[in-house]
Amino acid sequence: STQIQGILKGMYDTFTGDLEKANAEEADSQKAFEELMATKQKELETLQATLEQQKADDASKLKKLAESEELQDNTKTQLEADEKFFAETKDGCKVKATEWNDRSRLRTMELQGVSKAVEILTNEDAQKIFQASTSTFVQLSAITHRASSQRRNSVYQKLAGLARRYHNFSMTQLAAHLRDSGHFDKVIGSIDGMIEILRKEEQSDIEHRDRCQNADGKNKNDMEDLDHSIEKTTKNIERLASEIERLYDEIEVLDAAIAKTKKEMDEALELRNKDVLDFKQALKDDAAAIDLVEQAKVAITKFYKQNGIPLALVAKSHEEPDEDEPEYTVDKDKAPETSWSGADYGGRKSETVGVISMMDMIKEDLEKEMKTGRADDAEAQQMYESLRATMQESLDAALGSKVTTEKELAETKSEKAAAEESLAQKNADQAAEKDLKDAIYSDCSWVATHFDSRRTKRRAELEGLAEAKSYLAGIAAGEDV
Repeated sequence: STQIQGILKGMYDTFTGDLEKANAEEADSQKAFEELMATKQKELETLQATLEQQKADDASKLKKLAESEELQDNTKTQLEADEKFFAETKDGCKVKATEWNDRSRLRTMELQGVSKAVEILTNEDAQKIFQASTSTFVQLSAITHRASSQRRNSVYQKLAGLARRYHNFSMTQLAAHLRDSGHFDKVIGSIDGMIEILRKEEQSDIEHRDRCQNADGKNKNDMEDLDHSIEKTTKNIERLASEIERLYDEIEVLDAAIAKTKKEMDEALELRNKDVLDFKQALKDDAAAIDLVEQAKVAITKFYKQNGIPLALVAKSHEEPDEDEPEYTVDKDKAPETSWSGADYGGRKSETVGVISMMDMIKEDLEKEMKTGRADDAEAQQMYESLRATMQESLDAALGSKVTTEKELAETKSEKAAAEESLAQKNADQAAEKDLKDAIYSDCSWVATHFDSRRTKRRAELEGLAEAKSYLAGIAAGEDV
């Protein structure tokens, strides 16, 4: 029985040490679990705040997208109208520039011819020749033809003087025509035609001036609008570039959070698997210990069962020793005398009962430990599943935020590309407006420098024609020259 007690004591010490070790490991695991739960709770709060911010940003982006699409539609419509107007104006300006160059060239040639003709007809030699040519005419009627010749000569001199004064080649032609034919009515009709032509030219110049002023004003307004729009679009592109950089940083943070959460989930799973293995091993060890205890109990009681000796659970009393137990004398060196005789042996019942009682207690402790272990394992499994669900929820939220952020990033990139395309188009429109400005300058620069002088000369010419017409009308009516 001493050997059994030693074995049992060793088993008890081993079980006690394993229990203390398991309790220590459980405390460490519980502490790690609580720290992990605290960390995950903070991450959950951070991700929830990020989710709310993403929702607010998403609503703002949707509103901005709608406004941008509306602005894009309006800009496209305005662009089509401007391109159409620009094409029409450019074509008109080219035609008018060509026409004006031709008109300027012809008018310059005309003025040169007029100046030369006036110079030829009004110099002293020409005057002597004209005087000589009039004195060589054959007179058929002295009174009538002399008066007619003198009248034509006077009218010619008057018209020639007006032509010199107003530098009017047309009036010089009229004077020459009058000198040759002498028909005042035809000359007056020619003057009316010339006046009508000059008035049409006056109206044409006014219309050209108004058209140039309108085109120049619209060109300036369009240039200002384009400058403002280009500046606004450039700032928008810079803002979008900054937003794209921020979204990249946010995605990087989310990737790090996702990787960290996955790692912690793997660590929690690994820790849980280790705990399960330890639990199963402890359960197996406890079951094996119970089996050993049962085997030992069977081995001890086998003797009594085989020999039909009843084994009663009798409490041992120190005051009343067992009759079969030998009593020792005071002399410790003297062997005790035996108190039994005969071959009948009933066994060491009291020691056996104590051992069996101890084995039953050990078995009960082991079974209780297995029950407690199962309950602890079930609780740990529930806590692990709760923790994993929380981490999975955090992971799903981070993945959802990443998808939303990536979608927002793609939309922002698309918006930036559209803005850059719009900026390129606006720069092209600005270059076209500058070309239009040059075309307008080519067609309209004379308005600022020559419109007033042309009007002044034309009015002087009209005044000369009106004066010549009035004079001819007076002569035709028989007034004195």
